[in-house]
Amino acid sequence: MFGENLPGVIPSLFWGIITISMLVFIHEAGHFAAARLLGLKVTEFFIGLPGPRISFKRGDTTYGITVVPLGGWVRVPALEGSGPGAELGTMTEEERAEYNSVPAWKRVTVLLAGVFTNLLVAIVILTALFTYTGVPIDHVDPVPGGPAAVAGLPDNARIVDIDGARIHHFGQLVRAVGNHAPGDVVAVTYVAEGGARNTIQVTLGERPSDAEIAAGLDTKLDADEQAEAQDQSLPAGSDDSDEEAGTADVPEAADEADAPDEEPAPAPAHLGVINLPPTFEHRGVWGSFLYSFTYIQLTAEGISRLFSPATFTEAIGDASSVIGISVFAAHTAQAGFQSFITFIALISIALGLMNLLPIPPLDGGKIVYEIIQKVTGKPVPQKVQIGFSMAGFILLFGLMFYLMGQDIFRLITGG
Repeated sequence: MFGENLPGVIPSLFWGIITISMLVFIHEAGHFAAARLLGLKVTEFFIGLPGPRISFKRGDTTYGITVVPLGGWVRVPALEGSGPGAELGTMTEEERAEYNSVPAWKRVTVLLAGVFTNLLVAIVILTALFTYTGVPIDHVDPVPGGPAAVAGLPDNARIVDIDGARIHHFGQLVRAVGNHAPGDVVAVTYVAEGGARNTIQVTLGERPSDAEIAAGLDTKLDADEQAEAQDQSLPAGSDDSDEEAGTADVPEAADEADAPDEEPAPAPAHLGVINLPPTFEHRGVWGSFLYSFTYIQLTAEGISRLFSPATFTEAIGDASSVIGISVFAAHTAQAGFQSFITFIALISIALGLMNLLPIPPLDGGKIVYEIIQKVTGKPVPQKVQIGFSMAGFILLFGLMFYLMGQDIFRLITGG
């Protein structure tokens, strides 16, 4: 993630603030627009974390930005816990009366509007991008002597399915293989160069050593291609590979004297394919629009890994805080407009979907309160809301500080 040629602190800070502020503005603008369209009063629209601010008032709404533009809020009195001053579920009597006068569907619509806007902006960006450049299509070559080669996978094949799991990206292929163990037999469906579709049975192997991987790559690729290719020999659940020779780091075996009672971790499954530089297929506006939803699916799959004990540690290890996002933002900005705008779209998807998590004070948590009130006919007691909101704050801020520490460690070590 954080390797050589990192952008400096100032560019990272600048592009990080630009990226996060832009995405938060998009999210909060969704809440604002929905509230206004539904005839609800909006009293505040701020970008930033609560604190010193610059603001102005127009009509019933105060607009502004705070000194730390890494968050934001829209205050709609008709919404439970709307705005930083009411995040713990407290409401004035006037706000409670207005809240009770608004149908639940309107409140839920406003809460969902931020997520919808994030996803909409991402889909528009990706659709325009893919219409212009074409949809990226991943092709693979089998590593000589590897499981895929033994099973008969041809060169330049496009793998589209592994044991019923649809494959659109190489990252999905890695995850699909990672769900299996060495020795498992999987059905691999691929499309050959001529367009013929075939299915073969592949017996997955164990991940070979780095030297063995390099030797296999040497027989297939010249030096320039090696820098571009990615070997599928990744630990289960990984999404990326090293940049140099298309291999992934392998944890060294534990010293038996240090841990005599510990069993070695199971070796990750190995399909044995090399990810070639993608080709691009023009599918028009509609095809590009449909393909953009693949990225929403990939992001949802990544978030879901946080809720599985088997993948939680790995998912956290792959996650980034505002520090990591800032570094990536600066890096993509240096790479060019197309890279930066793609990054904006991907982070917008992540921001939108993360806000759907049923954790107060996220939008998903507030929607849960609305559902409970609709089902029971009674509002969730404020003491309960305060308790859950405090727990949510502790969880979210704890995760944020952990990820910040993880990103700082990566920056220091170059990991």
